[in-house]
Amino acid sequence: MKKIYSLLTALLMAALLLPACKREQVAPVQTPAIDVTNNKLDPNTNESGTVRAYVGTEVTAVGFNLDKVGGVKIGGKDAEIVRKDIRTLVFKIPALDLPQADEPAKVRLEVFEQGTDTRVFQYDYFVTVPVTDALISGFTPKSGTVGTEVTLSGRNLTQVTQVSFAGVNGDIQACLDESVTVLVPAVPGSEAHSEIAITATWGGGTIDVTAAEKFQLKRPAFTSFSQADDVHLGDEIVLSGENLDLVDGVKWGDVDLLISEQSATSLTIKVPSSIEKMDPVVQSKELAASFGTPAQKVVIAAALRIDTTPVGPASPVFTSAAPADNNYTAFYLGKEVVVKGENFASIEKFKVDGIEAELTAAATDIEAHFIMPKTITGTAEKDVTLVAIWNGGNELDCGTIKVRPFQYTKGLRLGKGCGSKLYTDFDAANAFLILDEGVVVSTDVWSNRPIDPACTSSGNSLVVSGNKIAPEKEAEYYACTPYTYLSVTSNTNLQFNNPSNSSSQLKTHRLSDLATALPSQFGTPVVFMGVLKDGEIKTACANGTLTDIGSNTEIAAKSSPRYPNQDWAKGDVILLQYLKYKHVSTTGGKASLLTDVYQTGYLYIRDITITTAADNNYIESGGYVEVDLYWSNVLN
Repeated sequence: MKKIYSLLTALLMAALLLPACKREQVAPVQTPAIDVTNNKLDPNTNESGTVRAYVGTEVTAVGFNLDKVGGVKIGGKDAEIVRKDIRTLVFKIPALDLPQADEPAKVRLEVFEQGTDTRVFQYDYFVTVPVTDALISGFTPKSGTVGTEVTLSGRNLTQVTQVSFAGVNGDIQACLDESVTVLVPAVPGSEAHSEIAITATWGGGTIDVTAAEKFQLKRPAFTSFSQADDVHLGDEIVLSGENLDLVDGVKWGDVDLLISEQSATSLTIKVPSSIEKMDPVVQSKELAASFGTPAQKVVIAAALRIDTTPVGPASPVFTSAAPADNNYTAFYLGKEVVVKGENFASIEKFKVDGIEAELTAAATDIEAHFIMPKTITGTAEKDVTLVAIWNGGNELDCGTIKVRPFQYTKGLRLGKGCGSKLYTDFDAANAFLILDEGVVVSTDVWSNRPIDPACTSSGNSLVVSGNKIAPEKEAEYYACTPYTYLSVTSNTNLQFNNPSNSSSQLKTHRLSDLATALPSQFGTPVVFMGVLKDGEIKTACANGTLTDIGSNTEIAAKSSPRYPNQDWAKGDVILLQYLKYKHVSTTGGKASLLTDVYQTGYLYIRDITITTAADNNYIESGGYVEVDLYWSNVLN
């Protein structure tokens, strides 16, 4: 019986083992499969480019048995598999042989089973190869002369390192992503018109900018000139040729001749009557014209004979008046004016709006310079008379010019006051903005002139408390010219200061020894401020088109506007109001009415290179705040 039970047990075990063996033999093959029906590739690119992938982008696919994937190809190139498991496959897009383009390119995405060449998945995918090469699409203007500013347009142009005209390198003025501005260099030649090639060099090679159209280089070219008789002082010479409107000066030897009429084909020059008598009186010197920047020379005649016998002073003739500084396009108080004409050597001074203006230097026969008087009244641009006084009191009526009767100074740079080791030489040399003068002065100048006499002594006897001036001190108050300055506050902001507001800010500046602090007391002038972030005045100040400094109707309410956490930033405009003594001596506060304002102005914040640290806990050393200053005469 025992043997029967043992036999049955063995048979039962064999029966149980038999199905198990059969299951192992028919186990299904685990083929990888990517699911794009219920799931999407990430990123799921498209032909329109709203979703993009690039070389190096990691793509994630979801599916089944993805740990069995053996390879991935994109556009026929092997892709690196970054990670794979049963449900997820991550691979990286390889470098592809595709041209740079704005639109994505369609490529084939293929996935292969591990250990075989069997493709288990294929899909249309879109890869973007962005345009990174420097590309130039055009240039303007199409013609010009030496010194003409030419702008190349395109993309990725910050890579451009050199621009050449007929093989001569031009001076690059600006290199931006979409444009390069360059000055036409002095290309050898004498033709009136010549077609030249422009090439741009960058890290990837050289671009022929003018492949479709050459640049037209223009030069003045004179018709052959011959002389029959001697020329006398005061005589005119008429020259002909091409591109003569490019001529900006004519010399006989080293003597400037006058240009009285000028066109593209004709140039009339006049010999000044002020040329001194020479020995012998008839002299032969080279006659040459200049053009372009830097000045280029064109010889008109190798030897022009001029009889230098004196003919007596001739009446001056007015031609034009313009700001002497090309950075300004209008006349402002305190700025130099150049007046041009002929026979100007006898001019002694000018009268502007009836106010005398002395010459800044002796007049030449063709021009005279003077400083626009600061005493011209008004707040809005107006026409004023311009009269030249010559030869002992004779008057030449030069007509009228438009003057904006306020000061405007561009590009003033201020350092910061800082009560720590972060104070620099630059901060000491560029410490105080003197509003009446439109200049930035050093701490030494502020102390030694002094700008604020009552503040440099022990204790400011004019100031009762912040913003309030002691009674019966009007003369002393106005003797302190208004000023402002920058300092770092205890809570690490950078602020413009109303000098009389705080007894703790002046000491943040030090003399040039960087050790001696300025007085730890109140300054004198009361200057309240406001911040303009938008509006017509802000736009006009930013663009240099402000024509009326008195058009503001706001009352400035801040004594120390701060950057960066509170008030102003790059591109903003700060309204300045220097208050009348009679107001601040009684109220000690901001103006109540615009009639409480003695003078007014604006600071346009052109640039800020002083920056906060990463943790925003101090102002870093170095840097500056660059401003444009508008400042009025006395208003009330």
